[in-house]
Amino acid sequence: MVLLELEYLYEVGRMRLPARDLQSKLASELGVSLCQRDFPSIASAALDEKWTHDPFDRMIVANAKANGLAPLVSADEEIRRHYPRAVW
Repeated sequence: MVLLELEYLYEVGRMRLPARDLQSKLASELGVSLCQRDFPSIASAALDEKWTHDPFDRMIVANAKANGLAPLVSADEEIRRHYPRAVW
């Protein structure tokens, strides 16, 4: 879901790199990898994220929660307000 949102942000001019290029860069430079959890379990957890109607934000936060309250890097102030492990 993160890749889909990053691609959307690239398409509307808010990101400088396409999602796959950014993913590759983050993997090679920082060792960041994609979560391998199954999509249906994350989507189910996202049903509990009532603080937003943005499906991207719901899925991204639900994914971080499902991964043991993993840290989440986001510039989104709303996410940072509602997810205590979010940083920017």
